[in-house]
Amino acid sequence: MSDRSHASRGGFIVLYRSVGRPREGLAAMAGACLLAALLSGCASAPFHDDDSLVTGSIKATPASLPVPEGPAPKGITAGDWTQAKLALDQALAARDGDVSVPWDNPETGTRGTATPVGPTQAGCRGFMISLVDGKSADRWVQGEACKGRTGTVLNQVRLLGRA
Repeated sequence: MSDRSHASRGGFIVLYRSVGRPREGLAAMAGACLLAALLSGCASAPFHDDDSLVTGSIKATPASLPVPEGPAPKGITAGDWTQAKLALDQALAARDGDVSVPWDNPETGTRGTATPVGPTQAGCRGFMISLVDGKSADRWVQGEACKGRTGTVLNQVRLLGRA
């Protein structure tokens, strides 16, 4: 039987037979891919960012990030301290050891940077966190971050004076 008699039975036979001839096989495969790409667009619905859309019975919960352990120094709000600690954790995990990670708390307007300083010694590394709130003089928090069993633990944390 010739390829033309097979073509009448279905398009897949032509594609299969054409694979034996490289030029025709590539053209047939490219055509099939193009057709599949064009048809796949018909099946998708427009995306709407609608938080009120309920698609199941499980309530969505935000992903939790590991927050280094350690109480806030006196004079720093818990929310600001949490944001600063998250930035510090990212800075400590960065491949480039000398990176400053910015942070901000939209609720209070306080912002700053978290920067690891000095070399890692016995699983611990020093850090500095800047605090800028626009209400008082810029401040710094200094301390040491150590790897613990459950994550990063902050030690010797103290609030320094003006930046």
